[in-house]
Parts: sequence; C-alpha cells; structure tokens
Amino acid sequence: MEAVERRRSTPMKHQPNFENLRRTLLREGPPGPVPFFEIGVEPGVMGAVLGEKFPLDLHIFRPPSPLPPGEEGTRAAVRTLDLFVKFSVEMGYDYVFMFVPFNLPRHVGQTVDSAAPPGWSDGFRYWENEVTGPIQSWEDFEKYPWPNPEQLLVGQLDYLNLVVPEGMKISANMLGVFEQACFLMGFQTLAYALYDQPDLVDAVFAKIGGLCAAAARHAASLDNVGIILQSDDMGSNNGTLIKPEMLRERVLPYHKRMASIAHEAGKLFVFHSCGNVTAIMDDLIDDVRIDAKHSYQDAVLPVEKVCERWGDQISVLGGIDMDLLSRSTEEQVRKRVRQVLDACGAKGTGYCLGSGNSIAEYIPVKNYLAMLDEGRRWNQENFGAK
Repeated sequence: MEAVERRRSTPMKHQPNFENLRRTLLREGPPGPVPFFEIGVEPGVMGAVLGEKFPLDLHIFRPPSPLPPGEEGTRAAVRTLDLFVKFSVEMGYDYVFMFVPFNLPRHVGQTVDSAAPPGWSDGFRYWENEVTGPIQSWEDFEKYPWPNPEQLLVGQLDYLNLVVPEGMKISANMLGVFEQACFLMGFQTLAYALYDQPDLVDAVFAKIGGLCAAAARHAASLDNVGIILQSDDMGSNNGTLIKPEMLRERVLPYHKRMASIAHEAGKLFVFHSCGNVTAIMDDLIDDVRIDAKHSYQDAVLPVEKVCERWGDQISVLGGIDMDLLSRSTEEQVRKRVRQVLDACGAKGTGYCLGSGNSIAEYIPVKNYLAMLDEGRRWNQENFGAK
C-alpha cells in the first residue's frame, strides 16, 4: 500500500477535457496529449487508491449491493457516485464511466478471491455459469421476469448528469446482446439452441436488444453523456465464439441500432469486445460504424499491430496487456507503456492509453498507477501536457 499512500499525498490536479478525448476518438487534429481510457475500474481498486470505502458495490458483474432503506440508501448511492467522479478526476480521466444495469436475474457462482484489495467487498469473486441459465426453453422465456424499458435503472446516469464537473462527460456503458444472452441461457445451451431452437435465441436477442436501445435512447438524451459504449464479449483467443455469419445476421444489427442512436444525438459510439473478433472487424467499422474499438490482448494481436491495421479507420483504445499489468514489475509496466505510446500515440490522435480490458481487483494498484504516471510523463515530454 506504500505506493497508494504516495499517490494520495500528491494528488494530481487534472482539469477534465472531454473535447480532447472527443478529438482523439474522432481522429481529428491538431495533435494533442493522449487521453486515458478504461471501460471500468473495479470499486476495490478505486477505494484502495482513494483510501475510502465505497458504500455500494456498483460493479455490474457482481450481484448488486442491497440498498439501505430510506434516506440512508439515498445517501449511500449519492456518496458512491460522488466517489466515481472523484476517482475519475484524480486519475486524469476526461469522463466518468457508469454501467447501466438491466436487472436481468441469472445464475452466478462464487469463489473466494484472495487477490481482492484488503477490506473490499465480501471476499468473493463471481463467475457466470457457462452451461446453463434461467432460460432453457420457450416456457422459461415466457416466465422470465423481463423488465419493461421504463424500469431500467438509469437513475445513476441522471445523477451524474447533474454533478460531473466542467469539461467532463459520462460514458454510459451498455451490456451486450450476445454476452447477456450467454448469461441467461448459458453459452453451451445457447450454442446448441442456435441450431435446435434458433427462434428462441432470436427472441432472447430481441428482448435484450430492445432494452439496450431503450437505455441508449435515455443516455443519448442527457447533455453530459458523451459516449455510449456497448460491451459485448464475442471472441476467444482463436476467433469469434460463434460463426461470424451468425453474429452478422443475429447480433450486429442491434449494435448498428445503438450506434445510430448515439450518432443521431451527437454522441460517440465505442465498442468493447474481448477476444479475437478479426473476422467481423470490417462489419463493425463499415456497417455498425463504431468510432473506436476497445479491449486487446497480446496473445491475440498486440495493440501496435491493431493500430497499424485499423488505426486509419477507427480509434484504438487501451492495449496494455492484463497479464503484464498483473504479474510484472513497475519498471516493466513503464517500459511497455512507452513502447505502446511511441508506436500508437505519436500522432497525438486516434489512440487512448489504458489496460487491455479493465482494471480488475487482481491488478496490483502500484502497476495501475505506474501505467498512468508513465502516460503523464510521456505526454509532458511529447506534448507539454501537465
């Protein structure tokens, strides 16, 4: 925790500048400092950096924290969201990220997580059941407690829209159509059903896609939402999880709809997917019309190669590999950050610095802070940015 204490004793004075981030994502000039970008930072890491316990766990991949009743619950929610903003400003981000939960009950397991920062959460890490889920048949589909679009939990966005500081915007992070269908059916069940019950899979996709669109329309109506981010993991290290033509026919039309909602409202549309989605990159760029792609793994394609291949068509976000951040020394992290920035950031547009996925609780805080600190140093040396 020594590195964390040093960081807290010398807080960064960062003035959010979303216009610089917007310029970068749209690959416009003039050249400027490379912004930081993450799809999310787990609350345990944020709490360790700030030295404050978050009243609520708003991480979307865990069961939600129970909200205390009455005014106590309101205070807890407000305090938690205020800490999201405080963290984003202090770390040097030009936006605050916030997932939009859809309240879709699903089967999750849990395991003891010894890597979590001391004192955070309940000591467990949650994981999805890949074999089964609450929807296995048409009868399950009909009985499932699908929320109405007006029941979406968008109050978090509404509050942040009122309180983000000058120069800062919000990234409204939507859950994915394919990914959520895997959660609800189990990936194994979904894979079989694509052949045995394709109409059931399409119905699940349509329900989730409708919720995504409703959430996106609400987010797009808020003045201080600058980014609509669709998170939809569709790849493994070797390729897409299902055939590319199935994704083109059954899933990507929903992403295209989301991108249209964002662009019609003057918002940016960022797409996140883990794994190797090379087979559908042209579709994402030319048909869906994403502004930027997030999430890269060295085992699939190092981010420098991504910039070479697609950097003249979309912005490239992140790419400091999760394995490196998790298991390397601070010096190794700093060296890798320099390599990536020299290769991808020299133009001063079209690239944002960040992890290859997200800042998980198993990433040492000192390595996360080293990545950001080296990014600041590089920006100072190359663009005079403070």
